[in-house]
Amino acid sequence: MSINKIVKLGLYHSVYWSVTQMSLSHLFTKVPSSFFDTYHHWFKTFPFEQGGQLWNRLFLINRWKGYIPEGECLNKNVYNKHVLKPLTQESVYKMIIEMRRAELVHWLSILPVIVFVKAPKCIKTINILYALLANVPIILTQRYNRPRLERYYQLKYKRGIDDGE
Repeated sequence: MSINKIVKLGLYHSVYWSVTQMSLSHLFTKVPSSFFDTYHHWFKTFPFEQGGQLWNRLFLINRWKGYIPEGECLNKNVYNKHVLKPLTQESVYKMIIEMRRAELVHWLSILPVIVFVKAPKCIKTINILYALLANVPIILTQRYNRPRLERYYQLKYKRGIDDGE
């Protein structure tokens, strides 16, 4: 395969992934928050995850999660976690919903790799690796952070404390 063909193929695949992932992101910003409230059981933390701590032990998420770019810099409709201040029950709950949204978007962003099922092994491998490396770290970060935020929310809710008031 010529270098020209490789570059062209790389360009096509980059455009494919960019358009696909931005489209999914945009589409899911339109899904009402009530959907993520209604289907909260899809995002439950399993006992083996130990409240998200398993992911930090295995992948040291605390060390690298700060390097993940904010989705808002690519899509202005994505929730900006910096507006979480003050920590009201409402703002914390909104953040939990948006974390569920982010997790679902990143799970679904892996699926378009199916397009490459009949591609040559090299192309298939590169695209599978890209899909996993671009999405799994964000999924793991959500699976680590959300249970902690949910515990915080439950604690505040049970005590009836709202720091923002």
